[in-house]
Order: sequence, then structure tokens, then C-alpha cells
Amino acid sequence: MKMTKELLTLNQDIAGQEIGIPVYHIDSGSNENPTVYIQSAVHAAEMQGSAVIYQLIKMLPKLKLQANFILVPNCNPFGRTQRAGEYLQGRFDATTGNNWNRFYYYHKNIAKQFISSLKIKELVAGEYSSLDLRSKFRQYLKESIVHSINSEWGVNTAQYLNYKLQLLAANADYVIDLHTGPSSTRHIYSPDFLIDDALHFNIENIISIPPSFAGALDEASFTPWIDLGNTLKEYGIEFNYRVKAFTVELGSQENICLTQAFDDMAGIVNYMRSQQLVAGGPGIVKKAITVTPLTNYKTLFSKHAGMVEYLAKAGDRVLQGQTIARVLNSLEFDSDLGLVNITAPSSGIVILHYPSAAVQVGTQLYKIAVDEN
Repeated sequence: MKMTKELLTLNQDIAGQEIGIPVYHIDSGSNENPTVYIQSAVHAAEMQGSAVIYQLIKMLPKLKLQANFILVPNCNPFGRTQRAGEYLQGRFDATTGNNWNRFYYYHKNIAKQFISSLKIKELVAGEYSSLDLRSKFRQYLKESIVHSINSEWGVNTAQYLNYKLQLLAANADYVIDLHTGPSSTRHIYSPDFLIDDALHFNIENIISIPPSFAGALDEASFTPWIDLGNTLKEYGIEFNYRVKAFTVELGSQENICLTQAFDDMAGIVNYMRSQQLVAGGPGIVKKAITVTPLTNYKTLFSKHAGMVEYLAKAGDRVLQGQTIARVLNSLEFDSDLGLVNITAPSSGIVILHYPSAAVQVGTQLYKIAVDEN
């Protein structure tokens, strides 16, 4: 095993100074082994993943590796500098309002364009092996991203960051993007075709998402390969390779806990063991896991402005009609309208709630994985 560290230049500040991030490469000794890409903190206030990558860097040298690793513990230095008082802006570019995690590259026709670049006769005759197609499509994806970066019209700051990170992730067979919520319990977003795999992360709540693109890295990683498989089917070619990609939410933002990070790392290692990417590592105590389809992952918006007390905490199971929060309105302290109860519209598990006690009408109070009807 060999570990190297590079400083990857992402951009420049307004004085022309380069802004870079550390990227750790862990080489198993064979280029034929699969590659695992793990990044953290693209939303800069979401720091627990950085502590998990620290624990991984300490653990991986103790394991038998059957994969190569690319680890990026702090992939958004721009967000780390954007503070509002004591708090990191974190999730959004303070200049543009863009979500730092919604601008990865994807083109709905990229698989068709790639196939058009091949010799169709040879393709249909089976002269391209599955390995050839993998290698050529991966290169085509990277060239498409570089072409977009170099477009005459340019790209916005979040796009530029996302594209540079995606060039690293495009080399990988496994992509794990580490996040946290505002005030959140641990949960994982998994494409529905990987639910059985996702169970091995040993995270209590899995949100099952359709294999489509909505801007995030996990979707940008697996969707093009699904498109390629579907397009090759039209030519009578069976192509089953998929990049396996997940977004893993590790609790609440603006906090780290190294003890919990060790447990989070153990769950990731357990997943990698299940994929024969590593041998050895810490054991886990298996948790009860709930899988919720994205259609049942509901947001409760506040109908009242004021100061909110969150009675139901992240990870709690709530019942339909249960009072889960109370809102104080200081203009109505002399009437019964001074205190309003908020009840759960459905039974389910609280995944996260808004981090502040100050809310307006329309604020996202809770996200709840509601029970199947």
C-alpha cells in the first residue's frame, strides 16, 4: 500500500492566489483493482465527513486493500470562508445563492453521443469488450466535463467547483459523498437499484431515490452509466456495469465528533467489505434499518411565523396528529394565539429539522420519512 497527497488547485482568489485542497491517494498496488472516491464538505458547514475521512486514512493502512482510494476531506474551501457572524454560510454560494451541490455535469444525450463516436459496425459485431466500453465512456465523460469548463461562455463558481471534483470522481467505480443535515439523524440516499448494497452502511434510515439526475454528485455518477446500458440495449448489447454512488448524511452540521466518526467509518468499511474492496477492519453492531421511497420523504412547512420549540427531535418516531413543535408569536402573547401547536400530518421518522428557532411562514420545519399507507 502506498499513500500520496497532492494539492489540487481549484481556483484563485481575487488577488490571484491559488486556492487548493488536499487529495489523498491510497494505492493498493494494482491498477486493475476498482477505485473508490470519497469526498466531504462540499456544503462547507457539513464537517463530520471530514472527521470520518481522517478515521479512514488511519484505518485503511491496517486493512488488506483490494481497491484504490481517492479521498477529499475538505472539497469546498470557498464555502469555508463565507461566514455570517458565528455561522458558516456553507450550503449556498454567498455571492450567487447557488447550492454548492447541484451543479455537477450531466447531459441527457451523453450516452447516445458517445455511441455515435464509436464505429457502429464493430460495436454491433461485439468487437468492443465491456472493459473497452467502460474505459472509453469514462474518458468521454471526462473530456465532456473539460470541454464544458473551457466553454466560451464559462461556468458559474459552483459549476466550476463541481466539475473539478467530478473529474476526480469520474475515475471511480464507487462514489461516496459525505454530508450532514441541519439538525439531523444519520441517513443515506441510495438509488433504488442499490438498496441491498446500502444496508451494509449500517445507517438506520435509507431514502430510496430513482435513478435520475437532479444535480448532486451521486446522481451525476450513476445516471450516465444507466443511460449507457439502456442505449446499448437498443443495439442488442447487454451492458450491466454501473457506478455505485451514495450520498451519506452523518448527523448535524457545524459539529464533529471523532468518536462517532470512528463508528461512521466502521459502517463505510463494512460496506466496502461487502463489496470485496477491503478485508479486515472494525466490527459493527447491526442496526434496525428503515427504507423509505423518496415519494414518502415529506417536508413540513411552517404555516406560522415566530419562535419555534422543536419537541420532536431528529431520529424520533412520531404519530399522525402528535404535537411535534410549538410556535410563539410575540404580538399575540395576550391572547390564545400566542402559542400555536404544530402536529404531524402523518406517522413516520423525523429525519431532520430546521436548525434555528426563528421561522417564517414557509420555512421548512421538518423532513419526515412517512410510513407507507
